[in-house]
Amino acid sequence: MVEVYLCKLPHLLQQKELNFLLQGVSQGKKEKVSNLYHLSDKYRTTLGELLVRFLYEGKHPSQSMVTFTQNAYGKPYIKENPSSFFNISHSGEWIACAFHDREVGVDIEEVKEKMEEVAKIAFTSEEYERIMKEDEEYFYELWASKESYVKAVGKGFAISPDTISIKKNDEGVTFFCEKERQEIQDFFCKIYDFEGYKLAVCAERTSKEEFLPPVVVSFAEILSFLT
Repeated sequence: MVEVYLCKLPHLLQQKELNFLLQGVSQGKKEKVSNLYHLSDKYRTTLGELLVRFLYEGKHPSQSMVTFTQNAYGKPYIKENPSSFFNISHSGEWIACAFHDREVGVDIEEVKEKMEEVAKIAFTSEEYERIMKEDEEYFYELWASKESYVKAVGKGFAISPDTISIKKNDEGVTFFCEKERQEIQDFFCKIYDFEGYKLAVCAERTSKEEFLPPVVVSFAEILSFLT
């Protein structure tokens, strides 16, 4: 099954509280957070790793303080259990995480104005024309879907997003490789709408029935996990 979790940033962001949260993340994550300027970005990045720890260690209590590693393209894995796949994304007030027993990618996007320059380089000409005719929600739906696929494959933007087109129907989203002119059979994506956001979760060798409804983990639960 594909498990999807969300955590919302607290209303009040405080440096003192962030310092406490950082005690629960890896050294690499601490270094990454220290290079960020905005407190909100620091919170999102920190909570992303904490959410994974909270969920994974809750299911595997014997594996406390797991170690994160990554592939050649930077996709993170759990060193102690590389067959437990996960992925993280954050935008605005929300952090999203997905777990699966095969490759998985997740992307969450706050719906704002359409990013026309991004649309020109990240979408096929046909998709671009459609985006310009549709509202902002359509743009972010497609963008989140492509991001989730690229993250699921685990090669980052070594895969140019304009080489992948999207086919959306009532079941969800499937992908088409423009270069090879054929449908990509191994990955399926489901889109969720909530509170002005688009959430896309792409999983390997799965169907829509395997996607569980998103579960919200409160910030208070994360704090309790660290105490």
